Order: sequence, then C-alpha cells, then structure tokens
Amino acid sequence: MKRREFAKAVAAAGATLAASRALGGPGVYHERKPVKRSVEDTPVVLEVAINGSNTKARNKNVPETPQEIAADAIRCFDAGVTIVHAHSQQPNEDIEAAVKPYIEAFTPIRKKHPHAIIYPTANFDPKVSHKIRSVWPGEIQSGHYRPLAEAGLGNMMLFDTGVNYLGGYGENGLPGPADTFWWYGFWPGDFQMYLDVCNEFGTGASISVFEPGWMKNVVEMARKGVLPRGSKLNIYFADYGFAGCAPPIPAALDMYLQMLEGIDLPWDVGMLAANIMETPLARMSLERGGSFRVGLEDWMDGPSNVEQIAMAKEMIDKVGRRVVTGAEAIKYLDIPFPATRPPA
Repeated sequence: MKRREFAKAVAAAGATLAASRALGGPGVYHERKPVKRSVEDTPVVLEVAINGSNTKARNKNVPETPQEIAADAIRCFDAGVTIVHAHSQQPNEDIEAAVKPYIEAFTPIRKKHPHAIIYPTANFDPKVSHKIRSVWPGEIQSGHYRPLAEAGLGNMMLFDTGVNYLGGYGENGLPGPADTFWWYGFWPGDFQMYLDVCNEFGTGASISVFEPGWMKNVVEMARKGVLPRGSKLNIYFADYGFAGCAPPIPAALDMYLQMLEGIDLPWDVGMLAANIMETPLARMSLERGGSFRVGLEDWMDGPSNVEQIAMAKEMIDKVGRRVVTGAEAIKYLDIPFPATRPPA
C-alpha cells in the first residue's frame, strides 16, 4: 500500500479504533477474575529477535545491514514465525537517518510477506548512554515509530514503560565494570508518544517486562482500559551472572502470571544473553498458555535464527500446540493497522 493510500485508510479507520476498544479480546481487564481459555486451543505467538546488539564479530550468523536483516527476516517468516523483532544497528540522533535503514529492511519483507508482524527497537545507542549517564530525549529515542508507521511498514512497536540496568557484574561482585554498565529507560513523554502512534495508526504493541514494576505498569494500563489493540508481552529473565531481571525459575514466572490474573493478554518469556530453551521456563510457558522468544539477540552465541526457530517448533509440537502466522496472527492479536489488516 502506497503512503498516500495508507494515510487515507488510517483517516477512515481512525474513528473505529477508539470505539472498538469496548469490545472483548486481548488486553481486556476482567477484574482479576481468571480468564478461562483452553491451552490447547490457544495459538503460540512465536517471536524471533534476529540481531539486537549482537554482531558478526561475535556470531557470523548475525544480520547487520538492512539487506541482511531483510533476507534473514524473510527466512524466519518462511520458517513459520509469528513476529520478527530487529535492530537497525544504526541508531542516530537524526530521526530521518534513524528511520532510513528500517525502511530499507522492512520494505522487501513487507513485499514478500504482506501480513508479517515486524517491529523495531528503540532508537538508542548504549555507548552514548554510558557516556552521558542518560539516554537521548524522547523525541529522538521514540520518534522513529511514527514515520515507520506512516510508511505503512511497521505494524507493531516497542512499548517500554520503565527503567532497568542491563549488564553484568565486576570481579568485586558489584554491577559493572564501568565500561559495560549502562542504564536503559524511558520517560512519561515516551509512553504518551507510543500510545499516540498505536491509537492513531492502529499499530500493535510489544510491551516489555524487565522487572515486577514494569508488570505493574501493564496491569494499571489494563485497569484503565488504555492497552493498545494488538498488545502482547515479552517477560524477560536473566541468569544470576547478569544484573537485572528475575532469574529463570518457575516461582518467578508464577509471580508474573499471578500479577496478570484477569488480563487476557498474549505473553511470552525471553532470556537475556542465554538460551531460554535450556531453562524450565520455555516448556512451562507453553503449558501455561504462553510462548517463548528465540533469536540471536537473546541467545547470542547460538545457531542461526532459522535453526533456533526449528528447535522452538520442535518443543511446541511436543506440547501439542501450534504457531499462529500471517493474516491469522494479525486477526488473533487484533492489530488494526490498515496496511496489513486482512479483509474481514
């Protein structure tokens, strides 16, 4: 769909987006009453995070250029994933420059897979964050989502609502060392920018949960009825050698699921800097009606993204569930983005 046609579609659909929020479906709050849904009949939303901050210097399989990102994402969709998450590897204070590699990467993906669900990361540079002990202002860090949606390419966006330290520990047992310590976070202005883009364009929202406080934010948005249509959760865990996030133990996932009680929202679990499939949480998530995230952003030293997908699907098949893809996934997640919404 061309940009002008897409703009007209957005204008025509705008009036129905707010009204449709009164309908049931994912993201609806049920006053903390357990949502009864058959696990076997609940499709798996399988996400692959294809690169993150990983590089070819660490793993030869990592896609870095827009052309490599496009080719790898297409292979992943061909392999049957629901969602692809990608980093451009080119953060920039100039929003036009920051959006350009995403447009170059997402355009051929959208041509091959018109109903594909793809979304970028925030526009941030860890090196800059470390140097200035902060992040770029919200209009820079989160300003690239709007033009990507306007182009009819990005039908989902990252919706991060908190602050977190991401890194390891030094020899003294304290978070660090200093050259690897960096702060990752967002401000209220960012949250409003996300919400405005979701509501105006109908993009879905991939909502991150790094700590229990982030899950409280999700619960409050659900209570107030402002969760965007097409929302789903990534609940992150990390081993004890990685600072931040809960450890990958069943009790930790139980805590998060208890917090989610009464909220009908697709969710998956992810593992920072490790293989989630080597923890009990991958199978546990499938047995509880959720999913898990794979890809070279998380399992940085692992095999290719397509190989990780194959491993994930083998586990999913053993549990007796299926992965939702393409147009069916758009309808299941209820993403109203006009450029990729299939006919009713």
